[in-house]
Amino acid sequence: MKGFIVSLRPARDEDLIVTLLEEHALRSYYRFYGARHSILQLGYLIDYESEEESRYMPRLRKVSHLGFPWLFRRNRLMLWQQFVRLFEPHLRDTERLDPFYFNLLLDAAHRWEKQNPKRVICEAAHRLLRFEGRLHPPTHCYICEKPLGEEVALMTALLPTHPGCIYGPAIPRSQLQNYFETGKTTWLDDREIDYLYRLILKGL
Repeated sequence: MKGFIVSLRPARDEDLIVTLLEEHALRSYYRFYGARHSILQLGYLIDYESEEESRYMPRLRKVSHLGFPWLFRRNRLMLWQQFVRLFEPHLRDTERLDPFYFNLLLDAAHRWEKQNPKRVICEAAHRLLRFEGRLHPPTHCYICEKPLGEEVALMTALLPTHPGCIYGPAIPRSQLQNYFETGKTTWLDDREIDYLYRLILKGL
């Protein structure tokens, strides 16, 4: 089995509760002395076996790390962990998952080495919102429902609004329109990418 570690919670002594985003589920496992194992880190992709006999929760066994070359680059790892951390609260109450979520992280992990991680995050968030049917084109304000002008502000989950409705910074609508239509960040400068990135970190 394979899964991305999206949450680590301490249990008794040095044990850990490890939450994994698998291909078809978000599942939590118990790992004895997990705090001693360096391969149990937020964001890591691991291969493992599940021992289902426990009455409490399944146990994690025979764990091995499936690494990516950028993991040794501190800044890229930090950005990756910030991104991956968003998935546990977002998917927590879902019993069975579409493989989309696992594949989204896997695709992002492969792009992380050669592309700007913040742009990868912005494009992945667009794909997720589109897949879930929550992508609102920047035509009408989510707050007042009136047509948007030449400048647009965004709320959490990239909901478009008038800058005056949320007293937030604005992005030219023409550039944002390209992002919403194509899912690509080519037309956005680094300042606008930082703006989107900070919004996405508030929650999917």
